[in-house]
Amino acid sequence: MPNEGEINVPHWKSMLDKQYLYAFDLDGKDVTVTIDRVVGGELTGEGGKKSKKPLCYFRGSRTGKPLALNSTNCKIIAGMYGNDTDGWIGKRVTLYPTTTSFGSDQVECIRVRNRVPAGKNTVENSSPGHLNAADDDQPAPEPGSDG
Repeated sequence: MPNEGEINVPHWKSMLDKQYLYAFDLDGKDVTVTIDRVVGGELTGEGGKKSKKPLCYFRGSRTGKPLALNSTNCKIIAGMYGNDTDGWIGKRVTLYPTTTSFGSDQVECIRVRNRVPAGKNTVENSSPGHLNAADDDQPAPEPGSDG
């Protein structure tokens, strides 16, 4: 409950109709999740440009929204669990919000930590934010620039 004189309103980004996970959904925190499935998808970008991306769904996600995986995140997951996306099912990854260059702009994005998360192989605990997260993981240092 806000104090007298304070206004408590939801962030505007929480009101947008989005079908994929965005950095905002992580609530500024590392979130460890278990991969449920990876399927091929087609995204439509600015100007109607279409691109194919793997869509990664997570067990226990409150949003049910997938993360559209870019090459950087695919390479990180493949480095931990192999190139076969069927082999990623049931594996845990830690997502974190950061920024990247997109043309001349800095934009928010989600990256996958370049380490296998410690702890259980399934996500049972939940934490603040829009995804369920394991409480037994400590954030690792930021990985190096991935270009």
